[in-house]
Amino acid sequence: MTAAPTTVAATRLEVAGHSVLLSFGPGLETVAEEIDALWSHLRAADDDGATPQIRLDYALAGGDLPAGTVPLPARLEASYTVSGHLTREVIRRLIGTRLLLHAGAVAHPELGTLVLVGASGAGKSTASSLLGRAGAYLTDELTIITPGSFALTPYPKPVSKHDPELGAKRDLALGDLGLRPADEVAVAAPAMVLLLERIRDEDEAGEGASVMRVPLSEALTRIVSQTSSLWEVPGGLAELAALLDSVGGALEVRYREAAELEELLRHLPPAEHVETVEIAPWPGDAAAGEDAAPAPGTIAAAPFRQALAVESGLFVLGEHGAIHLPGLAGLVWDLLADAGPLTVDQLEQLVVEEIGEHPESTALVRGTVEELVDHGWARQG
Repeated sequence: MTAAPTTVAATRLEVAGHSVLLSFGPGLETVAEEIDALWSHLRAADDDGATPQIRLDYALAGGDLPAGTVPLPARLEASYTVSGHLTREVIRRLIGTRLLLHAGAVAHPELGTLVLVGASGAGKSTASSLLGRAGAYLTDELTIITPGSFALTPYPKPVSKHDPELGAKRDLALGDLGLRPADEVAVAAPAMVLLLERIRDEDEAGEGASVMRVPLSEALTRIVSQTSSLWEVPGGLAELAALLDSVGGALEVRYREAAELEELLRHLPPAEHVETVEIAPWPGDAAAGEDAAPAPGTIAAAPFRQALAVESGLFVLGEHGAIHLPGLAGLVWDLLADAGPLTVDQLEQLVVEEIGEHPESTALVRGTVEELVDHGWARQG
């Protein structure tokens, strides 16, 4: 029988509204000390004996591990591993109730609350740590937004950066970077949503830094991939679109050095506002509990979770991904989602009724159907 875990050190935290206990077994004393220092700004005041909402018990990796423990090597990058575990646990408890973006966020005294979205390597952590020095640092990795009000719940974890000497990421204390966390449980709604794009001299020599508005369909395409379980939030896609509309549209920020960002953000293009219409799933959709294949000879929209009519077509969200369907593709998909399974001839007739006759309507509709089927957004009986 595996022995119960032995604890040599423990840290209690209050993180994004959750009580947390991190415990460490023998051999992890140094790691425990580093974790306690890195997360000291979120340390819980007292141990009232209540069961923590999140508990992670760590044991030194190797050999037989006590039941219920998480293996952890005693390496310099261990703190980054722990913060990753904690982030996943917070996300797991908030799925379906918040917009969860893989993004940095800061509360700037002049520019307002900024959300910084970008793929890995776009510089979110560096940008968050630099912009946050003027005000309050909110997070470098997980931005938590309440639907409706768009209030932002801080998750001021230690800043994670790549260490060239280590060859891996490690966590850095906020104090060492001149940062302070926000005092409030929730801060003001975002004033800007930024899509960060680093200009790399070897690829784009001579290109200057810039700020430009991004069309809603493109912004959704880029941001949805940086969310966690958006389809689990009721009306989550519409909420994300409403968030972007509330800030006048997402901003693509192309830059070389994070030090450029503050001045760039003082000179913004005019706000842009776009109306959207939410599309309810068809009753035969998997979201309504049915997933039967369409009858032979018919075409049906594939099961989807949420969809929006946007300025240039449709934007559809499913568990397997998201897609912008412009022009004829959007019309064909919308007709299928609205009417249910149709034959190609019935579908072509509806298309003609919507947009008029075309000498190649049959070929165009069939080609569009084939593309939708090939990409998994329609099903053929």
